Amino acid sequence: MTLLQRLPSALFVVALTSGLWSGSTLAQEVNSIQARLNELIPGAPEAMIKPTPIAGLYQVTIDTKVVYMSENGQYLVSGSIIDLETRENLTELAGNIARKKALSQLDNSEMLIYPAKGKALRSITVFTDIDCPYCQKLHKEIPALNAAGIEVRYLAYPRAGVGSESFHKTVSVWCSKDQALAMDQAMTGKAISAKQCDNPVASHLALGQVFEVNGTPNIILDSGERIPGYAPAAELIQVLTPKTANK
Repeated sequence: MTLLQRLPSALFVVALTSGLWSGSTLAQEVNSIQARLNELIPGAPEAMIKPTPIAGLYQVTIDTKVVYMSENGQYLVSGSIIDLETRENLTELAGNIARKKALSQLDNSEMLIYPAKGKALRSITVFTDIDCPYCQKLHKEIPALNAAGIEVRYLAYPRAGVGSESFHKTVSVWCSKDQALAMDQAMTGKAISAKQCDNPVASHLALGQVFEVNGTPNIILDSGERIPGYAPAAELIQVLTPKTANK
């Protein structure tokens, strides 16, 4: 079996080479790629376009999605670029930067936040579904995370979609006077009073598309790193606050 056969098929793996661009050429190629994107995705937000270490290939970031395009805008490559010298996944690093920026633009007042006990050292943002068993499991571990100085910020992601029973339960939580108490009850299967108000649940679902959420829980660290699925509190604490965890 060859090296390429042993590598995951979803990865676009290359040994990086350096490329040089003049200022005028760079601007022209970026403009060409943006024009092509405007044709392909009318009304899409302006992309962040920058050259990669591979001559003729550009990194294109739209929201938190990272892809690659040729300098003339004809070819698009979807996958990961790995630097074989450093073993770094350059695509994932770029995604972390994009997700961190997107996190900074969220409105805290629209999230359900479980604050850290004492000084907040780190935070995680979690797309959660009240009826998801692993979301319920993670929810039980919030006290341990808070005690370790980790703030937990919830975004609503009822996977069944707008108008579903999960959606209406989630709206009731966000419309409750004591949101945290209502969420605690809902996560343990207790009935909560149906409520209606102006709420961000539908917009959170749309945000899930921006953050490429495919399931719940979907955990995003404050560094922009993504954990697509459940992770025990002990592991999260070890990753986020290793010095504290090792005491």
